[in-house]
Amino acid sequence: MEALINGVKVPSTLLGLLKETSLKNKSDEQLRNSLNNDGYLLLKDAIDKNDITKARNDIFEKLNQVDELENPFSEGISSGRSRRDELHKDRGVFWENVSNTESLRKITNGNNLKGVFSRIFGTSSIGFDFIFLRAVSGGKFTHMHCDAGFFTRKTQNVLTCWLVFTDITIDKGPLFIIEGSHKFSDIKTKYKGFDVDIHKHMKATIDTDPITFAQQRNSKILTAQFRPGDALIFGMYTVHGTFENYADDKKIRLTCDIRFQPNNELKDPRYFGPNPTGTTGAGYGELNSARPLNEDWHVR
Repeated sequence: MEALINGVKVPSTLLGLLKETSLKNKSDEQLRNSLNNDGYLLLKDAIDKNDITKARNDIFEKLNQVDELENPFSEGISSGRSRRDELHKDRGVFWENVSNTESLRKITNGNNLKGVFSRIFGTSSIGFDFIFLRAVSGGKFTHMHCDAGFFTRKTQNVLTCWLVFTDITIDKGPLFIIEGSHKFSDIKTKYKGFDVDIHKHMKATIDTDPITFAQQRNSKILTAQFRPGDALIFGMYTVHGTFENYADDKKIRLTCDIRFQPNNELKDPRYFGPNPTGTTGAGYGELNSARPLNEDWHVR
């Protein structure tokens, strides 16, 4: 199978594998060192498989109820249809309800992940209440960017956790990281202090295509074959995106992003509290996943 970005094949010579890190075999200091050295931590089987399966099926059932998944919905096969707008007056409210699925929140905001990030930060951590659940159907991908422009308004000390709920082979559009990009001084200079909601003349998306970007910097495009329960953690200046989901079986890719920070640092009210408004103040309606599975995504 080949890796595609916007329909373009990624040369195999540019592809590399993400390193795996074991929580059990690393001290807290070693975890921090690995994150600082590589710009990421790939934790295999970070979440219990039964918890993952429960959350995935609960979410898939809700997508099936709006006719976006075929039966049996547990297979996660896109129908190419949608009754989301017909059955729900507000896309944002619908997606917020899906994102607040109890079995999902048990994972994203539970003690397991909180403990991992407390180890990394060396102090008590807290996960954002606003999460980014993504159900990705065929033809879609996330453009290359870094996260600083979204989440560093109150503190720079924020990490992203990308959680995997489905098998993600290369044809289903796994996340990729540009090797060593957390140390690219021009990227940090450009995006430090950038706020996508304030500096509307700038885009968070990096215009250079990932293939050219990696070639120009003599770098690799790192990815992996992800399994349900895997977690990928990275910092605000690690350049990343996803490959395109072009799988013939029409199975969607289900992942969720949650951000963590030390609990004792200033919290951005856009992402915390019982009714967080999200990056632009539009709530969950601003997310691509609030759109029906058969609708195109926006680019920021």
